[in-house]
Amino acid sequence: MTKVLFLNVTTHGHVNPSLGLVKELCDRGVEVVYFSSEEFREKIEAAGAAYRPYHYDLNIFKAGFEVLLDHGLDIMQDILDQIQDDSFDAVIHSIAMPFSKQLAEYLMVPAVSMLAVFTGLQDFMQPEKTHLAGKFKAMNDAYLLEAKKIEQALSIQMPTRFFDLIFNVEPLNIVFTSDYFMPEKGRAFFDEKYLLVGADISQRLEDTDGFPIERMKRAKNVLYISFGTIFGDFAKELYQKIFDAFADSDYLVVMAAHHVGLENLTIPDNFIVQDYIPQNEVLKYADVAITHNGLNSMNDLILNEVPFVSVPLGSDQPALADRLVELNAAIRLDYQQLDSAELKAAVEEVQVEPVYLTNLKKIKQSFLDAGGYKKAVDAIQDYLD
Repeated sequence: MTKVLFLNVTTHGHVNPSLGLVKELCDRGVEVVYFSSEEFREKIEAAGAAYRPYHYDLNIFKAGFEVLLDHGLDIMQDILDQIQDDSFDAVIHSIAMPFSKQLAEYLMVPAVSMLAVFTGLQDFMQPEKTHLAGKFKAMNDAYLLEAKKIEQALSIQMPTRFFDLIFNVEPLNIVFTSDYFMPEKGRAFFDEKYLLVGADISQRLEDTDGFPIERMKRAKNVLYISFGTIFGDFAKELYQKIFDAFADSDYLVVMAAHHVGLENLTIPDNFIVQDYIPQNEVLKYADVAITHNGLNSMNDLILNEVPFVSVPLGSDQPALADRLVELNAAIRLDYQQLDSAELKAAVEEVQVEPVYLTNLKKIKQSFLDAGGYKKAVDAIQDYLD
């Protein structure tokens, strides 16, 4: 293995866990060509890969699937045009990356997938059971028209269902969790094709310019809050409840509000609220947190040993929060029925009661023992050999 093509959807939740894998490949002398958006260019290049841009927005879980229906052939052709002078040994892709399996087949090279989501897959494999079922059915006719154009232009076989375009299982699939943390009801799904390697432990490149890190260092009690980059503006009423709960408290509250309009709310003086927060750096000084329980945020909190309250909003977040509750490692609250007093009490409990941090440390150790990116790259090399 000397050169690989890396294809990924352009979301933090999918790009961030891939960066340690890219660095491990590059450290072993493998050349990596990574397609993404300009937003992630600096991080990708810092990991050692050569960046190439998509010419369409492939943040499909936020921007929508229409780009795949309207421009599928253009997306594939653009990638092929940019790599026409390259020769690859393999394609590595997010399991959710559209056209990745078909591009690998066109290039006649083996492919490996990586999973940023691992809960509920036994149901997700049956799209009629997912919350996206109606969308898949409505989009299928339009997809089939675009698929026919692709087949005629590139002489490749396209899947017969739109769903299968964004769920690309390969003979080897890298999963970013541990056997200990895997929910019991999900274990049967993960057969020998799936390799559990633990959470992303790499130190991502983060921009701390413009962030008052010194104020954090001086604070006696830091509460970190983030609802992620996809769901940040999903339930805006939460922000007022948070302000009510922690205004004038002894917490310095650091809160991410990515693309959230808070112009009509009064931000308390003890809050630092920014669109972008350098999360890994902030968590070095955080004492407790509130999270939407997205996989990356959850893993960052666990690895930094910061106890937290889970307020899941959607996707795989409720299932991840349920697993934490099963392991007595966090408190889960319902965002639809949340009140300020309940939230404040939960934050105080997870910070004061040692059982939560003790059990978070057990999960962290299971991540560290799972083998990480070295195990992943060893398996990729064995698979290709």
